[in-house]
Amino acid sequence: MQTFSWYVKRLKTMSPKEILWRLTSLSAAFIEHTRVKTHCVAKETFVSSYQPETTFTPPFHVFIGEVNEFNPSWLPKLREKADNILNHKLSYFDLKDHDLETPINWHKDHATGQLSSRAPILSVNYRDIAINGDCKLVWEPNRHHQFVVLARAYKITGELKYAQGVVTQFTSWLDANPYGYGMNWKNPLELGIRMINWVWAIDLILESGLFSGEFKTRVLNSVFLHCRDVSSKFSQGSSANNHLVGEAAGVFIASSYFSIFKDAKQWQQQSKRILEREIQAQTFADGCSKEHGFSYQFFVFQFYLFCSQIGSWHNNPFSRDYHHTLNKLAEFVALIARGGEDYPMLGDQDDGYALDLGDHVHDINAFCDLSAHLFNNEIFRINYHTPSEAAFWLFNQRIIRHHQPLQQTPPLTSHKFTESGYLLLQTGHLTEHNQVSILFDCAELGYTAIAAHGHADALSIVMRLNGKDLLVDSGTYDYYSFPHWRDQFRKTQAHNTIEIDGLDQSVMTGPFMWEQHAQAQLNRWAPTEVGGIVSGSHNGYQRLPSPVTHERQLELDNNKRKLIITDNLQTDSSHKVALYFHLSEYCENIVISGNVCSLFLDGKQATFTLPACLKLKAIKGKWHTDPDHVSLGWVSRGYHQRTPITTLVAEAELANAQQLTTLIEWT
Repeated sequence: MQTFSWYVKRLKTMSPKEILWRLTSLSAAFIEHTRVKTHCVAKETFVSSYQPETTFTPPFHVFIGEVNEFNPSWLPKLREKADNILNHKLSYFDLKDHDLETPINWHKDHATGQLSSRAPILSVNYRDIAINGDCKLVWEPNRHHQFVVLARAYKITGELKYAQGVVTQFTSWLDANPYGYGMNWKNPLELGIRMINWVWAIDLILESGLFSGEFKTRVLNSVFLHCRDVSSKFSQGSSANNHLVGEAAGVFIASSYFSIFKDAKQWQQQSKRILEREIQAQTFADGCSKEHGFSYQFFVFQFYLFCSQIGSWHNNPFSRDYHHTLNKLAEFVALIARGGEDYPMLGDQDDGYALDLGDHVHDINAFCDLSAHLFNNEIFRINYHTPSEAAFWLFNQRIIRHHQPLQQTPPLTSHKFTESGYLLLQTGHLTEHNQVSILFDCAELGYTAIAAHGHADALSIVMRLNGKDLLVDSGTYDYYSFPHWRDQFRKTQAHNTIEIDGLDQSVMTGPFMWEQHAQAQLNRWAPTEVGGIVSGSHNGYQRLPSPVTHERQLELDNNKRKLIITDNLQTDSSHKVALYFHLSEYCENIVISGNVCSLFLDGKQATFTLPACLKLKAIKGKWHTDPDHVSLGWVSRGYHQRTPITTLVAEAELANAQQLTTLIEWT
């Protein structure tokens, strides 16, 4: 439970309109609670032409391709995963082939064994770890991505056991999750994602004949309740971020596929209006998501993409502006990913995705394969190498544009994302082993007043040499289970920038809320063919009794294989200054000598020469039996996953204005 002061601060972030909406929603929740308790919940009604005893015929199919065009090399992985799912073994976050029990326990945080509440949803606090476990660990299996895996396996192999697996596990879920009770009816986003997976799973097993009788009746009833519930609770105000997109996507896709409901047309129109509005409202003109969490860019892209396809298949296409912005969303991801094997992890990351079509949501090749089918944009062909399974399921026999990988990829070029505030200073060609890419953060903290998924990372950099990470953003690791780790990975010291007096640039006041936001700005942008100069500043430490302004300049000269980082601190007093550099897990043979750090990255040497006025030390992440022990020296590339790395910390007490110069050189 949050503190009283947190609720006061949270109210201050809301507009009068949002407060009214929340009060109205609470009143509606009490009314619905009464309906549930008295068994007076609304029943589904169908269009007059619907004949319940006949075979279900959807208005479109999610897959119309030729099964014999499925790449045989994809099958072993698909079959192994589907067989594990049949045996109730699932892999998600840090759990690998984890047994969900028999019958499946849909109400359990399977990482800790904690059972979640099955009380009426009005009394369920999903943030209460002690009572409900980690809500993300409870919800993930209930998104039903595994149903689509089973359905894909059935479609390719024709083996009935996989279709029967969908029906058996689906029925188990319906038995264990009566409407209005428990964690799995608590969050509208979870309902939205679940509906998307239901549509794909049911459509892929239709030819088995198993979607019939009582099973069909129960599924339709639950789909109706899902659409009705979510459409009455669409997020608003400061909470209207990726949650609203996922909620609207779920309703649009479900109501388009199950158009037999009398309310389907209304749900389609309402959710489509939201999606058309939010893709513009939540996206900068340069294609970056306004949440400033790069992982969420992949997440919302899936929602927008699948809805676009459903609209096209259902003769209800989205607007040209919608598709233009979808193209820009994809282009942004492709551009920032070009300089390395791993995309930069700025902001929050929780591994969320809408559908499992065979490729990881962050797989850049698959991402660009999907995008290249839709958009004639060279950047997608640059990052595309081989056909992806995801594109097979989405576009086979619906090919909009044939594309081939480029025979020769162009060298890296710098790019300014004007509206979002990110700068890519990069040059070189991978084939010449002289490729360097630096992403510089001059962006705002996050989206809306609470900036829920932002990190205190102003003027931080991510640096990659020949595709390998040299300097990394630390990632996210956790949302709910470990509040101390949640805070640690968002702190200024978890990023490649400067910290003053042990304080963060922005002030966090809860796991998904920031009380004060540092404002960053770009001061200079002068790229060249071999590098160039970029500089920016932020005002996050102006709140101190003796204010500090931090300005950072990057000067890249790839001919000389060096980057000069100049940090100017403007103040009239003494402050404790700490400069952080997080070396990736790919760095080896790290040696500290005085103010110099040398290392090897992919067999090539790199050297950091830190300011002589600062005392340099290296911190390596170490595992402790005490879960509350928090330290530097970690990178998290997946939710609840972390790997030890080395963090360079250079610190000292400095008086008045200072200019600190760091030199990075490489062979």
